[in-house]
Amino acid sequence: MCIASHAQFGFLSVDGCIDWSVDLKTYMALAGEPVRVKCALFYSYIRTNYSMAQSTGLRLMWYKNKGDLEEPIIFSEVRMSKEEDSIWFHSVEAQDSGFYTCVLRNSTYCMKVSMSLTVAENELGLCYNSRIRYLEKSEVTKRKEISCPDMDDFKKSDQEPDIVWYKECKPKMWRSIIIQKGNALLIQEVQEEDGGNYTCELKYEGKLVRRTTELKVTGKHWFYQIIANEILSIIWSERKRFQTKSKLAVTLALATNEIVVKVTINKL
Repeated sequence: MCIASHAQFGFLSVDGCIDWSVDLKTYMALAGEPVRVKCALFYSYIRTNYSMAQSTGLRLMWYKNKGDLEEPIIFSEVRMSKEEDSIWFHSVEAQDSGFYTCVLRNSTYCMKVSMSLTVAENELGLCYNSRIRYLEKSEVTKRKEISCPDMDDFKKSDQEPDIVWYKECKPKMWRSIIIQKGNALLIQEVQEEDGGNYTCELKYEGKLVRRTTELKVTGKHWFYQIIANEILSIIWSERKRFQTKSKLAVTLALATNEIVVKVTINKL
């Protein structure tokens, strides 16, 4: 069976079982949401799927880490169930936070990896929790696409997901250059006021699934050119002045937020 390394800390062999430690993929959800935790072995470590592994006599078992111990998970089917290579939480709770380990084994073969799940309550008066936000950055005037992450498990194959977007947890009339594109929000020309928290919302089996992304906007760059005998004078918050009186072509780029100046001088 082919093996590829995508774990955070490499692997150890303990009691004959290859342990890939904690997978890089982390799961984040708000309390009450449905969550699917996939066994990462089938997606990053071995080149086979659950059905093929099962047909060769391999069994998939799940455990939850309790300190240094791994306790077998008892699936109640009411709030949590096992479906092929995944655990489905039909309504996740704060107490479900932790590390979940999937073990694939038979009498001669064993491999396991752990996945991290973080569950948080909404902050007071908000539709998100700051601890489980995603982060995006953009400069003013740039084009930026904000995706609605980790929603693939809640889509129906025969139709586009009905996703609703909010800014600071409120419905918003987007200006004409902001358009919804599939499960993403496209800002064709970012402005400073576009910074903030964007929440995408999807209904799934009567429950709401939300993902919030914080967009940080940095100041734009200006480009100026002057020709012989002209004086270029840019005054910013620090009251610094740049001048040239020689017959030169000067390109000045400045990033006002970072106070960075770059000057390129070319002889005419």
